[in-house]
Amino acid sequence: MNPSCWSFRPRHARRLMMFALLTASLGACAPEEDAQAQEPVAQVESELPAGGWRVLMPAGGAPIRGITRRADGLLIGGSSWGHGIDVWTSSNGGASWSLHGSVANNPNVEFGDVTMLAIPGTRTVFCAFREYADGQFRVTITRSDNDGDGWVYDSTVAGPTTRFVGAPFLFRRGNGDLQVYYDSELLAAQSGFPGHQWIAMQGRQGLAGAWTAYGTVTVSRDKRAGALSREGMPTVVQLAGDRIMAVVEGVEAFPTGGARANVINAVQSWDGGRTWDDSLRRTVYSSRIDPGSGRRYNAYVPYAIRVGGGPVGVAFCSDEDKAGPPDLSSAPVDQRNCHVGFVTTTANFETWSAPSPVWTGTSRNYTPGLFERAPNDVIAVIDGLGTNRVLLR
Repeated sequence: MNPSCWSFRPRHARRLMMFALLTASLGACAPEEDAQAQEPVAQVESELPAGGWRVLMPAGGAPIRGITRRADGLLIGGSSWGHGIDVWTSSNGGASWSLHGSVANNPNVEFGDVTMLAIPGTRTVFCAFREYADGQFRVTITRSDNDGDGWVYDSTVAGPTTRFVGAPFLFRRGNGDLQVYYDSELLAAQSGFPGHQWIAMQGRQGLAGAWTAYGTVTVSRDKRAGALSREGMPTVVQLAGDRIMAVVEGVEAFPTGGARANVINAVQSWDGGRTWDDSLRRTVYSSRIDPGSGRRYNAYVPYAIRVGGGPVGVAFCSDEDKAGPPDLSSAPVDQRNCHVGFVTTTANFETWSAPSPVWTGTSRNYTPGLFERAPNDVIAVIDGLGTNRVLLR
């Protein structure tokens, strides 16, 4: 993964991880882009039911982040162990997972940022991921037409380039177009901002063809004068019609206490991702400031989902429960302290709740992911960085 840390280099050295699996019952300079006419949406979102997260799966491997449901009802997702991508499936709603083949294996390529999307009514599953080889990065798409039993190359969305591109997220627009959102140092540099990292989107008409239906759209960046804009790890949710929201990790545009902490941002589009409304750019969550150092604690690697037609919920990692000063946002993942928290929108998808805990049992965690198994029934998957556990709510 490449969270938008102030290090300029991706955190792409990974090993095969173990995971925590939880469930919850929930009730949800570059050119300016003009927002389209706003369509009416519900003014009040339903409250989430009370309750906490509890253990579902006590041990074992599982996908990282991008879980989807294939045609026969099994859950499917992927994870990278470095030079390959494993496929995981579950027949019991995520309570346990089994290895189910491989998307790719190559000793000369480092793979990461794996995500999947199944197309309802078909046996087609897309898998997007980042490749790194010979000093260059790519965002690559593979496709399975038999529910993930076998895979073929589909396309390259971005790269090869020496500037980082990665952390793709697959989203199907309401009109059926397939879109890919991803981190891009390349787009920022091409727009005159080297050292920055923005969220880019490319799409195709329908499910096949070139990724040129939208051009390359700048989804999320901080446009304030003098701001450092390093955004990454996008997830996208549909709100109403063509109104969608992208939730991303960022860093503070201006340092607090001499350092830039990770924060979580969101931005919205009224036209299915073609343009993005900066007037609806919000800080989803920024952690408290440590009184000793004057620095802000971190909030990072968010994952957003809308559940049951209600609010948007976001799971994320944070070190604000840590004693002493915050971790540096550039610190290696396995050296950072973090618990997993959760926030939701409260009204109009524009304000956010205070955080509640998801997992506080250990302090080495990464990349939470959310998936709705049934209406108002969501599992959260946490990369435990080598630990063995599972949780449920």
